[in-house]
Amino acid sequence: MQVNQIVLPSWLSNKTVFQQQVPFVIEGKAAPSATITLEVSKDPTDGRRVSKLDTEYGTILSLETTTSPKGDFKFTVPAYKASTDAYTFIFKCFSDTVTLSDIRCGDVWVFLGSEFLSIPMKNAVAPAIPLKRQVMSHLRFFTPARNGLESEDKEIVYEPKTHFEDAHWIKITDTKELSNVSSSAFSFAYTVADQVHYPVGVVDLSAAGSSIINWISDEVAENQTALADYLEELELWADESRYNANLKKDRHMNETDKLRKELSDGKFFLDFDLEKDKKLKELTLEPEEKAAEEEAEKEALELDFPTSPDSTFKQKQEPKEDNISSAKNLDFGMLSEIRYKTDKKAEDSAYIKPKYRLGTMFRAKLNPLRGLTIRGMSFSPDKEEYLFGRYDLLLMGLLGTLSSVFEPKEVYDDALMPSMLFVAMHPGSIDYDFPYKVIEFNEKLMAFCRKLNMPTGIISLHDLLLPDKTKSFTLGVRLAVIALGHHITPMMPKSCPACSGVERAGNKLILQFDNLGDGLRLSEGETELRGFAICGEDRIFYPANARILHGVRVMVWRDDITEPTSVTYGFSPFPHDATFKNLNDLPVLPFRFDREAAYYAPDLYFCSCDNLEFVGIREEGEDFQKLKVYRTFKGNGVITADSLHKTEGSASLHIRYETENSLYGFEPDLTYKSIMAPLVIRGKRKLLVDIFNPDTVRKALRIEGFGEQEIKQQLNWQTLIFTYEDEGEITLESLKFTVEDQSKNGEIYVDNIRFE
Repeated sequence: MQVNQIVLPSWLSNKTVFQQQVPFVIEGKAAPSATITLEVSKDPTDGRRVSKLDTEYGTILSLETTTSPKGDFKFTVPAYKASTDAYTFIFKCFSDTVTLSDIRCGDVWVFLGSEFLSIPMKNAVAPAIPLKRQVMSHLRFFTPARNGLESEDKEIVYEPKTHFEDAHWIKITDTKELSNVSSSAFSFAYTVADQVHYPVGVVDLSAAGSSIINWISDEVAENQTALADYLEELELWADESRYNANLKKDRHMNETDKLRKELSDGKFFLDFDLEKDKKLKELTLEPEEKAAEEEAEKEALELDFPTSPDSTFKQKQEPKEDNISSAKNLDFGMLSEIRYKTDKKAEDSAYIKPKYRLGTMFRAKLNPLRGLTIRGMSFSPDKEEYLFGRYDLLLMGLLGTLSSVFEPKEVYDDALMPSMLFVAMHPGSIDYDFPYKVIEFNEKLMAFCRKLNMPTGIISLHDLLLPDKTKSFTLGVRLAVIALGHHITPMMPKSCPACSGVERAGNKLILQFDNLGDGLRLSEGETELRGFAICGEDRIFYPANARILHGVRVMVWRDDITEPTSVTYGFSPFPHDATFKNLNDLPVLPFRFDREAAYYAPDLYFCSCDNLEFVGIREEGEDFQKLKVYRTFKGNGVITADSLHKTEGSASLHIRYETENSLYGFEPDLTYKSIMAPLVIRGKRKLLVDIFNPDTVRKALRIEGFGEQEIKQQLNWQTLIFTYEDEGEITLESLKFTVEDQSKNGEIYVDNIRFE
């Protein structure tokens, strides 16, 4: 008699980590209407001898049940405390036995989404810090195929997958497989395990290029009426027939691309394949063209002339089955804003790009994990998701899907409630046509989190703009900090610090923050607190002074605004100066105090004269890089920062120059894409600049668009005042400073450029 093999959930295998302090259910299949048993044993990993009377070790659980007529069975394993001890699970049904060993009880986390969470170890660089062997032994990872396609899969079919074929738990000793683990997941698990001293497992599901829609199940989307209506509005709803039609279109495009490449390679090597060329033509012909060609063939058959036996006109050629969509179809327009932006209409919305196809990652990666008990989850949005107008509906769909998959579904102890940790969108995701969309997206994400009853936190990377292969590791550490705050150490922050209140004291605003941890601090290497802006009743924001008070509050002011009404921090598409943090290395989240109509401060990074470099983008499509703030446009000059001789801030510009025809010219470089010139200075007509003339010789300073002023021959700082010469608001495409000096060489100090 053939005995059915025991089938267990995909997440339960050798080296598994199961969630501490909550019971979990094991559902599987075996022989129908048969007795199946589960025996759980526990052994100390330190090798010490254990007494047979010690109920903590040896066989600690024996369960028995009868399978259903279809072979289904279910066991409920009670809650256990976290430990480094090894568990063994033995299942028996008739002569069939499955033994799972090296199992641990600890915390289980799920990472999903896109962007930084999906960068594997082999594509990242770990910070140069020593790793502790004992901590490393606590780490376990479960990493299914990134794109959801296992070795035998060619596409993600409509029917959700119930079991993984290739995925299994790995340890730190599985070095080859470890290289494919998310670098964020690794640094997260290591940081948490270093604090809790027990096993930490991460189910690493993140997939680069996936959108939130990929992770939402059809069932949840259908049950949430508002979400279903929204997906219908976006033309993203796909029943089984439409889903399969999209797969057919995928195959058509893949075959076409493959043929194009093969023909291109053949032409390069002077090896042209007529059959492939003909097949490619058939695949890419428009319906009208195909009909015309068939008509031409029909007419050719009617011609009265002899044909050779192998002539193509000998027999009528039957047309091949047409594909669901022709090559003329436009790419799927994700939503109305994209259509507005591109001035295109979705003429054929039958085809949906895989990135926006409902439930693909759920089918391939989430559904096989049903029943897994977890401590929490982390989600990172894709870089274009800011274009969804109702992202809150998509988030509800995501949370509904996750709660349908993972246990526990009912929690009677708030301390055991799974947490949800979000990653804010990085400024590098900017769309230059909608530059504030990323900031507004992060605002919506924060507002959504505040409405949730479950433990929630947000991590930002806005202070890490430069390309850096350690960035994903940094993200993992930051996620670990707030995970510990939610579940282990209540005094630790549970999210990045955020402004929680504002008080006015005279002409100053006093800002309060939550999630301070051990207090606020300036970023390493910084001497001034930057990134703040305030406004008066006119709702025009200007860069402001700021100071940390006793490590817990921030005072913000501007001398020319006597009654400030609102404040922002880092509220810019490129917040390169928003770098201050708490002592747990979590950056303060950018914010605006209110959303009333306002003119937000342009990037006047050059006015302080404190830094010679800043982090920005030179040209659209390039990465962030360090760029020079000032440049010489006439004569020769060496511009340095002098931290001793200054009037405001941390430094002044010390310029040693060589004139050209008695002139030397320098300017802030406003040509960089991230500056988003022209800069409009609203409500101001004057420009003031502090000058020190160490040569004590006659000089003059001319500023483009503002006129000329004499520089006095005296050894003290002097303030030169210039008036804007044009009508209307100050608008800067460039700002050229020209020093007139009859001497061939000279020097000058410049500081505190401001508009009044």
